[in-house]
Amino acid sequence: MIEKYWSQIIETFDEAVSISDPDGIILYSNKRHEELTGIPGNELMGKSVHELVRRGLFDVVLNPGILRSKQPETQVQELGSGQKLVLDGHPVFDEDGNVALVITYLRDVTKLSELREQLASQQELLKAYQKMQSLDLTVDQMPTMVQSKTMKQLFGQLSIIAETDATVLLLGETGVGKDVFARRLHKLSPHADRPFIKADCGSMPKNLIETELFGYAPGTFSGGNKGGKMGLIEAASGGTLFLDEIGELPLLMQTKLLRLLQDREIVRVGATAPQKVNVRIVAATNKKLEKEVEAGRFRSDLYYRLKVAVIDIPPLRKRKADILSLVRVFLKFFCQKYRRDVTFSQAAENALLKHSWPGNVRELENLVLGCVVTSKKNVIEVTDLPFTPSAEIRVAGGDGLGGLDVSGKSMKEILAEVEKAVIQTGMKRVGNIAKLADELNLDRTTVFRKLKKYEAE
Repeated sequence: MIEKYWSQIIETFDEAVSISDPDGIILYSNKRHEELTGIPGNELMGKSVHELVRRGLFDVVLNPGILRSKQPETQVQELGSGQKLVLDGHPVFDEDGNVALVITYLRDVTKLSELREQLASQQELLKAYQKMQSLDLTVDQMPTMVQSKTMKQLFGQLSIIAETDATVLLLGETGVGKDVFARRLHKLSPHADRPFIKADCGSMPKNLIETELFGYAPGTFSGGNKGGKMGLIEAASGGTLFLDEIGELPLLMQTKLLRLLQDREIVRVGATAPQKVNVRIVAATNKKLEKEVEAGRFRSDLYYRLKVAVIDIPPLRKRKADILSLVRVFLKFFCQKYRRDVTFSQAAENALLKHSWPGNVRELENLVLGCVVTSKKNVIEVTDLPFTPSAEIRVAGGDGLGGLDVSGKSMKEILAEVEKAVIQTGMKRVGNIAKLADELNLDRTTVFRKLKKYEAE
């Protein structure tokens, strides 16, 4: 009965099957084999697998190896179309123990390969998101760093808001610490164990903002991910999406963001059906949004949707009580990181208190970093500070920085030169943007953008 129904039996297999003799002459193949290889069965009958290899249809032959070892053998075959198949060959022995036939099962692993690539991509994305969620020393210690009454009140307000799901708008000049507030808000929220995703609206290319935020459906772009791509909004589902520099968002994206805030749903690029998302929005800007609304550059309805819980962070010059505590924590952090032992003299601390800090906390952090990595002395004096008018300053480079002549330059120019030297020297040393970004506690996009800027200069 088996012989009678043999051809029907073999056609029930989900796997493609071919049977060949010891010399590689194909004696039989089922329809699944024809579907996978694209070669009609009648064209294979009586053909040698070696001939098919010479013609470029196949690139792997199992028969010689199975004849030698008399053991099953498995290899991956890539067809001329780029399709990948796993060949699993098994010997069939005659009464003398010699190989009489070779039965080969073919499995299509093209889809599996694509899934593995997608999984690898998702794992890389997850690592990046986990990196964004990790809080460094400065963020963790922020409550102990603030001494001013204003900041203590703001952190108290932040703790109360964090317990809700209200949309939060962080206002303040560049460098006041809006990113720190956003991360702290997430850490204090009931969803602290869920993703915290930061989207820098000012640094994303305009032609990519929509796909970065909302993702795209399968088959939307030629050369894109065949399974589509999850956007940052979906990735933050259940957690917090931090939209930094939201004032830079194009009007079209403002409209789509409004839909998210109103209906809690998004539509991927290339898709038609909306999907629900549960994400908390925290937005930040250094712009006066009221003026942006008046000028027609920002939607009024979006502005009022964002203006639910507003935290206006004062500049550092208006909370001088925080300056020295910030200096000491940054100093401790960078000394540990770069294995240095550096302190500020009393006179230098007094000078830091008197400085106006136009770049706010970011300027202060960069100044401390510059002092730690460039100072040859253990004690930093007033004359070593870059903003001291009477100082004839030459920042003597450590760790291969070289000498940076900053005499007669503005604070902004000095910090820009130190930052440039640190990033370029670091890049030469580690040779990897991701590793350098990790060392400097910066986003990869920030380091990439600055390196491109230096290259252009």
